[in-house]
Amino acid sequence: MEQALNTEEAVERLEEHITNTVAVLPETLELEPVGPVIKGASCDDPTDGGSQDRVMAARSYWLTGLPVEDNEANAELLHQYWTDHGYVMVHDDRPDDMYIAVRNEEDAFSLALRSNIDGKLSISASSPCFWPEGTPPA
Repeated sequence: MEQALNTEEAVERLEEHITNTVAVLPETLELEPVGPVIKGASCDDPTDGGSQDRVMAARSYWLTGLPVEDNEANAELLHQYWTDHGYVMVHDDRPDDMYIAVRNEEDAFSLALRSNIDGKLSISASSPCFWPEGTPPA
């Protein structure tokens, strides 16, 4: 990553990734939060080899207002957006399971699309590990 993140910047970037991604979905879409924004989650398994003393942030939404029968078409819209905008596919379990996971090459934020047993879609985003204040403690 080019610059250090702090908690506020990580949360802002989570929302940006989600907002930009879902903009390709039909206008009937409504984002319904799945719990609060997670700030300061433990970074137990950093993928960058850095300190485990850092934290991460995450955010999830239900994608409401989209017919279940359009899930595959909507998943394809998101897949195409991610492919065209610098995301690397980490998992794509379609058609057996509605689960797609990607990571942004530029800032290492991850996003995932899932469906529950009833076919309701959700999108989540998580940050890479960061120091809450942007730099390691003294």
